[in-house]
Amino acid sequence: MLFRVKKLKMFNLRDTMFINTDTLHSLGIIDAEAHPHSHNRGPNASSGAKEGLSVYGLFHRLARTPQGRFLLRQCFLRPSLNIDVINERLDAVKTFSRAENASALDTLVNNMRNIGNMRVMMINLRKGVGGSTLTRSGLSRSVWTAVRGVQALYPRL
Repeated sequence: MLFRVKKLKMFNLRDTMFINTDTLHSLGIIDAEAHPHSHNRGPNASSGAKEGLSVYGLFHRLARTPQGRFLLRQCFLRPSLNIDVINERLDAVKTFSRAENASALDTLVNNMRNIGNMRVMMINLRKGVGGSTLTRSGLSRSVWTAVRGVQALYPRL
């Protein structure tokens, strides 16, 4: 099988803490359990493993979008050492957990729930793949249908 590298991306780990896999499992931060169905067992989460009883497992249900789950997992895998980043995250949690922000948070969560996996959508958009599958409402949710819908709303774009 031939693999093609299309893009290299550099990122800096200077302000992040390195935690090896054994430490993550020993501390109970991330702990994937094998799926009980024998055909779905595998070494990573996409191959049928499910998140077990861990710190990440307690929080991952609160992330409503695939992008949110990915970012939350990255926060647990590579915790920040930068005090400003830590304080920004704490401020965000404090803001969202205030009682007076509950209705705004519910509205935000409901709106975000309708957004698909943007990473996959952007990959498909670059490839030109439509994937026109029909939803329960009978409308297609493919990438190109979404682009045409935006173009219909904003013809000058």
